[in-house]
Amino acid sequence: MAVGSIRLIDRMYPPGVQRLLQVVMLIALAVFAVVMALILTQPEWGLRILWFAAIPVAPMVLLVAPNAWVSVCPISTFQTALHRFGKNPARRLSAKATERLQVAGWVLMLAGIPTRHLVFNSIGWATFFTALAILGVVVVVGLSVRSLSGWCVGACPIRPIEVLYGQFALDKNRPEKCTNCTACIKSCLRLQPQKSHDELHRSPLTAHLAMGFPGFVAAYFALDLLNWCNVEHEFFAGSASSVANWYVQTGIVYGVMFAGFAISWALFAAVRPLWGATKTYRAVALAAFSAYYLGVAPDLCEAWGWPNWVIPILLILPAAAMAWVLWAARRDSAPPDRVQEVGPAAG
Repeated sequence: MAVGSIRLIDRMYPPGVQRLLQVVMLIALAVFAVVMALILTQPEWGLRILWFAAIPVAPMVLLVAPNAWVSVCPISTFQTALHRFGKNPARRLSAKATERLQVAGWVLMLAGIPTRHLVFNSIGWATFFTALAILGVVVVVGLSVRSLSGWCVGACPIRPIEVLYGQFALDKNRPEKCTNCTACIKSCLRLQPQKSHDELHRSPLTAHLAMGFPGFVAAYFALDLLNWCNVEHEFFAGSASSVANWYVQTGIVYGVMFAGFAISWALFAAVRPLWGATKTYRAVALAAFSAYYLGVAPDLCEAWGWPNWVIPILLILPAAAMAWVLWAARRDSAPPDRVQEVGPAAG
């Protein structure tokens, strides 16, 4: 039987960049440990640093260089910790199992984000022990299946944002943790993050979930703007919660956010036949990115006690990142892939 030659994309970071990413990875681990300790012992500072200093940086990194994020992410570092010492499990998940886990990641993200308003922005012990539970799951997954499969490229609730923003990736090198690729899953977006929209083309369900995401994000911040959820504001102000009925408050938060989801889904579903799927999914990513930073900038000012005139300054970096990736997309100036032929064709 004839076997064709295999073409591999060589997109490894140079050795010097790999060493730099390893240093940043260790720094990120140390910062993660310190922040988790603060969240447990001094939640008013730990939560402020986590949600209003560290997390707001993430979307910009994910937009420009999602694989650099994976390279230094503390959670993925826990998953692959023993792999660096030759303890990488042989088991590979099937394509179907991976797809199901990826859908679970979308569901976890959509179910989890509203809980920030209700719990994780203001209750330190809940945030700490939830993070601890996630780390436990990640370690077990890392000991059970190969490389980043199962969690990082499976059920991780941050991965859907990587899928959306990765469409504009300027850094197309695979993660430092994947320098020696083990083919842990089929159709890995880590190899070509700029083609992450392929997942949305392939899975109608995740495409529908993605189209609702910008409105979901906008509604999260609308709750702040309309003063329909003041839990974290009262926490940072040092006052007791004024919530009289937590069931009603939970219903308001989830109801408003999924109403925003429905509006967003309807709008993008309407324009998709006109714009085409790929252009629509890119617009979805940019709309979600814009909604996040327009919403989080006032929250940053409130959390750190800054005057409102700082808001435009805070928007400079996100605007520059978005302009950069749009300019690069228009120019299409990425260098051609370096292609390596592996094995001759046999007849």
